[in-house]
Amino acid sequence: MSESKRDKRIQQITDLLHNHEKLRLGHIAETLGVSEMTLRRDLTNPPPTMSLLGGYIFNKQFRTTETGYEINEQNANHVKEKHQIGEIAALEVTDNSTIFFDNGTTTVHVIHAIDDELRFTGVCFSLNVFLALKNKPNCHAILCGGQFDDDHNHFYPVSDISEIDNFRFDLMFMSAAGVSLEQGITCYALTELPYKQKAMKQSQKVVLVADSSKFERVKRAATCQLADVDEIISEVPLRDAYLQAVGLRRKS
Repeated sequence: MSESKRDKRIQQITDLLHNHEKLRLGHIAETLGVSEMTLRRDLTNPPPTMSLLGGYIFNKQFRTTETGYEINEQNANHVKEKHQIGEIAALEVTDNSTIFFDNGTTTVHVIHAIDDELRFTGVCFSLNVFLALKNKPNCHAILCGGQFDDDHNHFYPVSDISEIDNFRFDLMFMSAAGVSLEQGITCYALTELPYKQKAMKQSQKVVLVADSSKFERVKRAATCQLADVDEIISEVPLRDAYLQAVGLRRKS
C-alpha cells in the first residue's frame, strides 16, 4: 500500500464525514471498496480531524448538527449547574483511586474538574466520558465494550461476562435522568443498566451527581432506589426528604 493511496482514502473519509458526527467503519469500507482492516491500518496514526473508536470513525470537527446523546441538547442544558456540581464532586477523588464514571454529561464535568496532578484509573462505558478521561494527563482510561447503542452513545455488554467483573471500585459517580422519592433513580435507556448496576455492587461508595432539573422526574429505565446511593451532589440544597433517603450531609 503506497502512502499516496492512503492519503487519497483519508481525503475520501474526510469528505464522507462532512456534516456527520460519526460513520460506521464498515459503511466507509464498503463505500471505498476496501476492507475494514485496511482502514484500521490507515488510521493507526489518524489526522487530527478524525479518530477511530468502537467501530466508528468520528469527525472531530463536528460541532453543529445535534445527533445522539453526546452532542444533543443535554450538552447545552444546565452547563453552569453541571460545572458547579463537577467542582464539588471532583473533591471526592483521591490519588491512585479506581473510579467508575457513569454515562451522561454531568460526569464529564466531574472529570474536567479533577486535579490534573492526581493519578487514577477511570472506567466507563460511554464514548464522551471516555474521551474526557483520555484528556486527563494522569488517568488510566478503560472503556467497557460490547454492543454499541447508537442512540445514546454508549456500549452495553452482550453476555454476563464483562470487563468490569474483576474490578472493585473506590468510587462510582452515578448520573441520572430522573430522581424521585417514590420511583428512585432512573435513566433514559435500558441499555445503560447492566454496567451501572454491576458497578454499583462493586463500589465502596456511590455518589449521585444530578442537577436540580432532574429531581421529581421519572424516566423509563429504573437504576436503583435512593437508599442504594451513599451521597447526592447537586448545585442546590436538597429537600430534607432526599437527605433522609440517603442519610448523609447536604452538599450544594
